[in-house]
Amino acid sequence: MIQAGPDAVTGVVAPGYEPVREAFAASAEGSACAFAVSVGGRLVCDLHAGGFGPDAATVLYSGTKGVAATALLLLFEDGALDLDAPVAEVWPEFAAAGKAEITVATLLAHAAGLPAVERPLERHDLAEPRALAAGLAAQAPMFPPGVPSYHAVTWGWLAAELAFRACGSTLGAVIRDRLAEPLALDLRLGLAAGDPLASRLVRPRLAPDYRLTAFTADEPDPRLECVYGNPPIPIDAWADPDLRSIEAPAVNAVATARAMATLYGALACGRILRPETLARAGQTAADGNDPLTGRRLRYGPSGYELTGTPSELGPAADAIGHTGAGGGAHGAWPGLRTGFSFLPADLRSQDADRRAADVVAALHRVVAV
Repeated sequence: MIQAGPDAVTGVVAPGYEPVREAFAASAEGSACAFAVSVGGRLVCDLHAGGFGPDAATVLYSGTKGVAATALLLLFEDGALDLDAPVAEVWPEFAAAGKAEITVATLLAHAAGLPAVERPLERHDLAEPRALAAGLAAQAPMFPPGVPSYHAVTWGWLAAELAFRACGSTLGAVIRDRLAEPLALDLRLGLAAGDPLASRLVRPRLAPDYRLTAFTADEPDPRLECVYGNPPIPIDAWADPDLRSIEAPAVNAVATARAMATLYGALACGRILRPETLARAGQTAADGNDPLTGRRLRYGPSGYELTGTPSELGPAADAIGHTGAGGGAHGAWPGLRTGFSFLPADLRSQDADRRAADVVAALHRVVAV
């Protein structure tokens, strides 16, 4: 490995990956972020900028969903979770209000019509995920089942309840026992105050003009306030001790870029899932424009984002993974045996952020030769 530069960038790249370093240095200028890459099971890039050190971690936001999607696929391989079965087979209460035929794959692909909790929530309600899931199970869909609508936060409570009903464990425990510990990853869903990783957590910082992607339209749909603002907490609050310690599988996992690249690299190389499972994970389970934002959504049956949307998973046609608020992008290119993670501590609005897109495009030019 060779030392990377210029002075604003620290870390290492393997020979041949210097163009990635250069793209990262250009895209990261003025921001705290990290970029890591695993190819063929080997870490080939581990870069940091803006004082974001090699062992620093931060909140993944919706990048959490990709980690949870991987854990759910492990339950699928165990035979505990059937993607094609109705949700009600493992969670009978979910059949209420016309949802009896919604399958697990449809639910996890953001197409169950439950992007918001109807009742007003307070911050302390977030510590009761099973109660939140029960409330969602009782609701009628906001949109017809099969129509994708981004379940920004509710996806996590729905996925967590599915996992608990299927195997009796929380998703945080599955991630710890089946992914983080076996692969020695600095990755947590539910970060306890005494965990050594907590001392390396960098609190996210919002750009002065930061807006969530859903609100960048000229006239955002007012129903989005229920999706993103119930309860009304600032986005950086997910780094507060009380919120990072709970399990919110849609939004609050904490990791290093190196851990995320290693996870997706192992996934791309077939070390986590069987080939047929990985192929199934990349198949389209829901595809269409979100009725609330107009953005195209395309999801696999366990909740991975797929290519063909505005999210930055790179040029590879078989890309799977998940992006996160503020510019995070984490994914795998199975055909190229590559996993990557762009992890920002400085959050920017998508309409003013090319960081991940540029550095991931540079990576593709190197590995796709």
